[in-house]
Amino acid sequence: MLPRSKAGWIAAAAVAVVASSLGLATSWSYLKTAWRGVGQSVRELTPIGFDLERLAGLIADLQPEIRRNQQVAVQLEVEREYLEKDIAAMEGQQEKAKAEMAKLRQTLAQGGSQFQFAGQKYSRQQVEQDLARRLDQYEERQTQLAAKKQLLAERQRTLEAATAKVNEYRRQYEQLQERYESLKAELALAEAAQAAGNLQFDSSKLAQAKDLAQEVEKRIRVVQKMVESDRQPSGEIPVQADTQPVAERYDRLFGPSGKSGAKDSGV
Repeated sequence: MLPRSKAGWIAAAAVAVVASSLGLATSWSYLKTAWRGVGQSVRELTPIGFDLERLAGLIADLQPEIRRNQQVAVQLEVEREYLEKDIAAMEGQQEKAKAEMAKLRQTLAQGGSQFQFAGQKYSRQQVEQDLARRLDQYEERQTQLAAKKQLLAERQRTLEAATAKVNEYRRQYEQLQERYESLKAELALAEAAQAAGNLQFDSSKLAQAKDLAQEVEKRIRVVQKMVESDRQPSGEIPVQADTQPVAERYDRLFGPSGKSGAKDSGV
């Protein structure tokens, strides 16, 4: 056994010789082809069932990815809902502020130097200053409201894209699951067919068993015939003896009590 360092040097020297004789590009092509050949050989030697189990593991690894992306989509949806509520509240505030400013403007349109609100008197200048302040706040809030509506539109587009991506990912995941189950069933059928094709029977042994069964049947028939022949008397016809009384035999032949015979004899 060569030391690992020495074996490595020998391999490196061999590669250098090949590279110098064939050229760097050609040598690299040979090495890649050889590597692909080794990989192909390993794949061909790997059992199909093992690859199916690898596929099942890869499919199972997709589930955390789906859950993580679903969580992101749900978070986007929650943020969108809160932003919609915030916009709705701000729009309500703006409507209220607009109504209050309209009332101030109507009051100023009436003319006069003093105005009364909620039991207190205010000069025209105070009302105008208050209206100006309210207008500034209203315009600032309108800018904020427009920005929030734009943000809502962007989040809506992001949510739709994320939801579509998650749904597409899940669809492909389910397709992979169905494909795995289909391949698993196809492999089971192929293995069953292969097992059926590998069944081998020795027809000669089956023929021997049939011949022996026929021979045994013949011998049994011979024994049955011998038993039947032993039950019959040798040289005699098997006739049942007449055990009927003689008087009954006479009456059947000549009539009851022999009356006709008595007249003929004159007794």
